[in-house]
Amino acid sequence: MSRAFRLGLFVVATLLILAGGVFLIGKKQFMFRRTYRLQAQFQNVGGLDNGANVRVGGIHLGSVKYITLPDSPDGKLTVVMDMADSSRKIVRQDSVAAIKTEGMLGDKYVEISFGSEKAREIENGATIKGEAPVDFSDAALGVMNQSKAAVTAFAEDADALKQSFLLRGFFKKQGYDTPAELKKDRIPKLPEERSSKEFSYDAKDVFDKPDDAKLKNGKKFDEAGKFLEQNKFSKAVIAASTALGDTDKDRVLTQARAKVVRDYLVEHFKFDDKRLKIIGLGKAKGSETNKIEILVYD
Repeated sequence: MSRAFRLGLFVVATLLILAGGVFLIGKKQFMFRRTYRLQAQFQNVGGLDNGANVRVGGIHLGSVKYITLPDSPDGKLTVVMDMADSSRKIVRQDSVAAIKTEGMLGDKYVEISFGSEKAREIENGATIKGEAPVDFSDAALGVMNQSKAAVTAFAEDADALKQSFLLRGFFKKQGYDTPAELKKDRIPKLPEERSSKEFSYDAKDVFDKPDDAKLKNGKKFDEAGKFLEQNKFSKAVIAASTALGDTDKDRVLTQARAKVVRDYLVEHFKFDDKRLKIIGLGKAKGSETNKIEILVYD
């Protein structure tokens, strides 16, 4: 095989490959088929590029020719498309163009909906309505926020369930079943000012067992009750604490005990009970006993 023949064969093969490439590109861009021009307007094209596919009913029947900017800031972008002439049978004046994505991170393309039988046939250069593309960053943020809300709600439900379970054990037939009953008169922290009068009790002297909130000797609180009944005060706080542990169980236990003492005082003595608050401190720093304190403030 001569050198000239090999060179000629190489040139012919190159031309065939080039012709095939031109044909494939031209076919994709509808260069060898009868087409008509169609336009759609969008506020945002979401990354759509020239040459992107245009589909009708999921079938590739056109391509994006170019995209033009509006003449003024309040205008819209115009997407100009070359459409296969055969699509005129189903694309009508009431068809809608939507910018979509192949999967989550794929290429953008334009999907055109079928028109209605009663709508006018599409004309060359006609403009149809454009539908705003989905912003996947916003969608992802929305999903993340929903997930976060779901996790928070689940955590709150789990906490409420856990506290309800603990309450049933702590109150021992006192009639309390839900955490909401503990929250009614609860304060988040002790007042910063110094109390004018204090009453302190060892929990073992007034409660039936070390791990419940059933009173065995409510009369221990009568002195404090008479003081609240006979003296003016701005507020009073029943603070319960434990010497050991600082778990959820300990915090709910101390809150439950404060609640029981409050109910005893409100039932047996007459004073403005709106001024009597409760707080469960859990583990008290430096304390060696389980305590109940009634702190009165002028």
